[in-house]
Amino acid sequence: MDYPYLLVAATAPLCWLGCIALYRLFFHPLAKIPGPWLPAVTSLYSTYYDCFYQGGGQYPQKLKQLHAEHGPIIRPVPSEVHISDPEFLDAIYAMRDRNSCSAGGLMVDQSVGLTEDYALHRLRRDALNPYFSAKAVMDLQPILTSKADMLAAILSQHAESKEPLNLSDAFFAFSNDILRSFSFGSDNGLLSELPEAHRQREDLASLLMGVPLQSHFKTPMRFLGGSMTLLQGEPALPAALREMLAFRARARQDIEAVLADKANDRKGSGRSLFYELRDSSLPPHEKTVSRLQDEATLLVMAGTESPAKTLTIASFYMLSLPEVTRKLRGELAEARKQASGSKTSLNSLLVLPYLGAIIHEANRLSFGVTGRMRRYSPTQTLTYTASYGPYKDTTYTLPPGTQMNTVTYCTHTNEALFPDPWRFDPERWLGQSEEVNTRKRCMMAFGKGHRKCLGISLANAAMCLALTALAMYDMELFETDESDVKFKYDNQISQPKRDSKGVRASVRGRLE
Repeated sequence: MDYPYLLVAATAPLCWLGCIALYRLFFHPLAKIPGPWLPAVTSLYSTYYDCFYQGGGQYPQKLKQLHAEHGPIIRPVPSEVHISDPEFLDAIYAMRDRNSCSAGGLMVDQSVGLTEDYALHRLRRDALNPYFSAKAVMDLQPILTSKADMLAAILSQHAESKEPLNLSDAFFAFSNDILRSFSFGSDNGLLSELPEAHRQREDLASLLMGVPLQSHFKTPMRFLGGSMTLLQGEPALPAALREMLAFRARARQDIEAVLADKANDRKGSGRSLFYELRDSSLPPHEKTVSRLQDEATLLVMAGTESPAKTLTIASFYMLSLPEVTRKLRGELAEARKQASGSKTSLNSLLVLPYLGAIIHEANRLSFGVTGRMRRYSPTQTLTYTASYGPYKDTTYTLPPGTQMNTVTYCTHTNEALFPDPWRFDPERWLGQSEEVNTRKRCMMAFGKGHRKCLGISLANAAMCLALTALAMYDMELFETDESDVKFKYDNQISQPKRDSKGVRASVRGRLE
């Protein structure tokens, strides 16, 4: 046996890895960026915190710790910088391309939200913009108010039955029914079937638990996904992947139904979003089943989960902080008085400062997308000067192609922006001071820049109506504490402790 050849074969890979490590530490364009050496050498550092440490989903918390030690700019993986500086947010999230790894675990790469190229993103977004405008949302007012009335009816039913109500399930049903009516022209009636809403909410939570693993191990996970006709529903598939495939399958069925519905082929007349997209001027390759399936999957997922989570957080703090509810009821009573006893209009609710402040604060503590939403400029060189920490006033050069991001966790818990950041305090959003305007500018719950969430107006309208309905009832929390709503895991969105049953409440009755 020729031992020298075996020795070379054994040591060559190690030498190669050593050369890569030395390059990344000392010769890489980002070699001067502060931070520990291990994440500068290998992305396995982030994989460990995203997928394994304390059950995974812990990298935002680790990033905040690293910033406390090394200052506002660090290197979380070899080819990326993370900048925790509110003053640099606009520079990061300007007109930039997006990295495909940002939310790859969701398997919706063709959706507008995950489109990499800026020009293609603009094409897809421009086709959707008219349906998410403030005017379009006002046209949806009959749907929104009818769902809010159904939510109020559920509260009244539980006041009579004295059975505790799972508000998390109710808000999930409320958001999903609105989103599906808007998207497909009909809903699944979850507000009438709260046990089914509970099942779907649990399924979505299970799906999201698998996102970090699917993001870091995209190729093997997609190989399994490609075998869905053989494996779907089998124990061999991870539960999170099963749920993702099932979710995508339902979205595909919805899109195929829209494309096959030739009877509904006239534009306008209050038709739903995907009918309008089907008959839009988008090129044919933008209206394929697979492309629209990705769009529908992300839209239904985000459009249900995001407002439902914000409403869940708002409801918990309204019930645990009676002063918040008292002030909101006073504001709503004044609005009704100005409406001369008639029902307060949606337009009037949208401009109520304290109601808006509650929504802002709940959005802040829901965090929106919690994963690293990477941006890069393929041609522009940027510079960043550290504003605090051990390397304060040091200027760093970020060459073209450098991936940059800021996680919402770091911004929304920034003590300079939000003193005592884990305290629910709507008052921090009231007024027009420079501090308040800075907080609003730095809010990331709906994203930042030209790629921010399309559905802001729709979500705000729905949440205003839901919280108005909630404020009309005397309630108390039932077997629920702050750990049922507080950020614990980053699964692309924030999730609380694994065994949380949601926010539950006893409804005493409707207030006169």
